[in-house]
Amino acid sequence: MAKKNISPQHLDTPENPDKKTQVRRKKKKVNPVKRTLVVIGTTLLSLVLIVIITGSIIAAALTVYIVQFSNDVDVIELDLSDLDLAYSTFIYAYDDNEAVTELAKISRKADRIPVTIDKIPQYVQDAFVYTEDERFYEHDGVDWQRTFMAFLNEFLKMWSTRQGGSTITQQLVKNVTSDDAKTWDRKMREIFRASQLERYRPKQEILEAYLNFIGFGGSTAGIQAASLKYFGKDVSELSVAEGAVLAAIPKNPEVVNPFADREQCIERQRETVLPMMYKNAAISEKQYYEALEEELVFVEPNANSDSGGTGIQNWFTDMVIRDVTLDLADLYGIEEDEASDLLYNGGFEVYATVDMEMQNAVEAKFVDYTTFSDRVLTDPPEAAFICMDYQGNIKAVVGSNREKVGSNVYNRADRALRSPGSCIKPITSYSYGIEKNLINWSSVFRNEPIITDMIDPETGAKRTWPYNYNSRSYDYAGYFTFQALQRSLNTIPAQLIEMETPAAVFEFLQNKYQITSLNAYDADMAPLSVGALTDGISLRELVAAYQPFGNAGIYCKPTSYTKVLDSNGKVILEHKYTPLQSLGKETSYVMNKLMQTVIEGPNGTGRAARLSVTPLIGKTGTSQDWHDLSFVGCTPDYVSGIWYGYDVPKQIPTGTFYSSAQVWKNVFGEIADSMPVKSFPENNDVKELYYCTRTGLIASGTCPTGAVGYYKSDCIPETCPGNHAVTEKKENTELA
Repeated sequence: MAKKNISPQHLDTPENPDKKTQVRRKKKKVNPVKRTLVVIGTTLLSLVLIVIITGSIIAAALTVYIVQFSNDVDVIELDLSDLDLAYSTFIYAYDDNEAVTELAKISRKADRIPVTIDKIPQYVQDAFVYTEDERFYEHDGVDWQRTFMAFLNEFLKMWSTRQGGSTITQQLVKNVTSDDAKTWDRKMREIFRASQLERYRPKQEILEAYLNFIGFGGSTAGIQAASLKYFGKDVSELSVAEGAVLAAIPKNPEVVNPFADREQCIERQRETVLPMMYKNAAISEKQYYEALEEELVFVEPNANSDSGGTGIQNWFTDMVIRDVTLDLADLYGIEEDEASDLLYNGGFEVYATVDMEMQNAVEAKFVDYTTFSDRVLTDPPEAAFICMDYQGNIKAVVGSNREKVGSNVYNRADRALRSPGSCIKPITSYSYGIEKNLINWSSVFRNEPIITDMIDPETGAKRTWPYNYNSRSYDYAGYFTFQALQRSLNTIPAQLIEMETPAAVFEFLQNKYQITSLNAYDADMAPLSVGALTDGISLRELVAAYQPFGNAGIYCKPTSYTKVLDSNGKVILEHKYTPLQSLGKETSYVMNKLMQTVIEGPNGTGRAARLSVTPLIGKTGTSQDWHDLSFVGCTPDYVSGIWYGYDVPKQIPTGTFYSSAQVWKNVFGEIADSMPVKSFPENNDVKELYYCTRTGLIASGTCPTGAVGYYKSDCIPETCPGNHAVTEKKENTELA
């Protein structure tokens, strides 16, 4: 076979490669970075396509669902008569024979006065619009921006409080339809109905209906009724400042209204409503500053202002309404204003724990000035009282010693946080020390201050603290535990807290006595030893904390109601009685005996509270600079407490009011002594022993004097060796 003639350029040599080899070599030289980017790009593109395809499928399915859902949603024919669909709620109490009696009937229906939109000044309309629904005139019934942020907050918790997404139109829809189920379906129905409503009704008609419906505190509903109630004038006569006050109320009508908390209401007007009006050009700069400076004149409440013509609610009714409102808000995850509307319009039955005979008696004492003083003061301190049994059932409450001029007004027994002063000592230093066996009945302490880390700028020495409430000096004498509590010395509780450690006592106070108003700054010497708390304690929680001393160590959460039934008779709220063994039974018994000395002892600060026939234990409390005076007392049936002081703290004039122990007796003494005589729970494990009055140890045959003390079975002192010297002259270091 003839050889094929191959030219040199076709030879496959390193110097002269053929085309296939050249291609292979080019492929080998592809940049690896480029290849990586190609792979990544291809992957991302695939993912994007998957997302688009999946999203399209979901969107199509949602579209079909939404279209079908919207077809099933009825069109709302707006009629103001539909807005009046409210059912009265009844509050019941039990009499002495356990028969149910009506305590109160509440409804927002009675105090609504319709008014047309043309009678409402534009700036008053704007006050509500820009406070409640800033984009009302721009959206078509649903503010998608607010809705999205509210939805997002449910999962991300970007704000500490729940964010409302409902527009004015949506709020109106919910009230017209009475469709308030807590479901996603209900929310979608509300959104579609709001959109439909705005297609069939103009904005002004929607706003008119809204302003005629919303609640303004108590039984008052609608802007016209609110204008007459708070300012005594027709809505058409309201100024910018007055209109802004009314717009501040609907967010939380039971709390932020001029009769319940005028200061908070005006604060919201100044810090929220007026700035929103100015921001949205509803008022000029001049009008804004004039409104801020305007002196607001409110009408005086009258007997029918909050109760639909049935008279002013008593203090207990106010409390149970607030308690149920808060629990409904928690149950349904709604705002307080929504819960309030639900309570007033929902046709509920509320069963209260009140003892009406006791409630009436205590209220009568509070309006009698001689209960508090034998002098007439132009500016007397305010006062409050609360009583509960040992299951936590609140039996009587009074929130002021002034004449009650309205319903749902500020209740100082429940809502005011004040310093308990020395009333904190039994629930911190003493009960902790007894519980942990760090102290006993006759442990010995010197009446001297502790040395702090603070430097006195005048002397350069470390400061000493604390002083005793009735003296700025120390006698440096020795005192037994019971004597220190009886005399209410401050120095010894400070020494105890230092020994026990503030952190441990703080945890004890929170967990054992269920005090909810504490914060991290209260885990310190002054708050825990003398009651100088950052915010204070409500009288309600303070009194409840004393339950273990008269109840074998058991604490029960206080409540003003037992159960709540809806309009169908279904129980939706029921108080759970869950006793907490806060203290050991022996600790409780020893503390009971210690606190008897406050009432019975020769130097007891609570001697004025001593009753004629009924056993009583208790403790007085005085805060720094005499701003707060308190007394908490336990009888075998009840635990109750009194507080008095000024709303804006200042010194109570010395000698003008009776002591807190005397005021407590004036209010509750006759009631307590009218009960069948009972005794506090006994404890056979606690040892009743004689102690040596020289050493505080268990007395021996050689001790010159002894007295009875009460000791836990696992914390009995040693026996006194009897080698103490008896001298005629009392030394500083000797026991008082």
